[in-house]
Amino acid sequence: MRFLFFCLGFLAISTSTFSQEQEAIMAQSTRDRINFTNLSIPNTGTLWGIKGESGRLIGNPYLDTTWQAGIVKFYGKLGMSTNVDSLVGVPVRLDLVANEVEIRAGAKDIRAAQANRVRYVLMNNPRGTTSLFINAREYRGEADDLKGFVELITPGKLTLLEYPTIHIKRANFNVALNTGTKDDELILQKNWYVVRDKKAVKFSPGKKAVLVLMADKEDQITTFLKAEKPDLKSRDGLLSVFSYYNKL
Repeated sequence: MRFLFFCLGFLAISTSTFSQEQEAIMAQSTRDRINFTNLSIPNTGTLWGIKGESGRLIGNPYLDTTWQAGIVKFYGKLGMSTNVDSLVGVPVRLDLVANEVEIRAGAKDIRAAQANRVRYVLMNNPRGTTSLFINAREYRGEADDLKGFVELITPGKLTLLEYPTIHIKRANFNVALNTGTKDDELILQKNWYVVRDKKAVKFSPGKKAVLVLMADKEDQITTFLKAEKPDLKSRDGLLSVFSYYNKL
């Protein structure tokens, strides 16, 4: 029943209060996992097309190849004859090359929604929790140059985001020397961004960078870093220090 109440409340969220919702969504997602439900996607509407075949490259275009139960919130309605703008408990995964949200409606039926039509995706992750992927256009500043989704790591006065992309490493085979590789390779890359007042800037983690960023609470942060010794190059380490700062 707790999950049912969460879903009903989740679908009622208003776009105008989106910035205030993030903390509530993340707090709820640490307690609840998403369950699969029966999926019926309207054939009408223009939110998606049929997923095509991927190219022949080493690697894959996905953030995670595993289908995870998720909630997909669209910017528009799913069809002309419905007021529904969300899908709940559906199998989803993110294609970072095509910049699409894939939704599996059956064993062989895969729908693909363009990222610019999706407001956010809340989905289970391999760590046993949930992840919230927000359309990058919800933020300003350096986020204006980003496509697709950013993952909300921790909300608050200083919001920490992780931006996943796929880099294509091109073939570099040298015929004369018979060296290099003939194959292109897809490589997952992740970059950090920090948001203050809805404006995002790229962030290179490190003790000095953290202290500059959190200069208004420098004494408390310095004490925290000495006592806790978080790994500022890791996700968990950054999560701990940003969460601590946002509680001060």
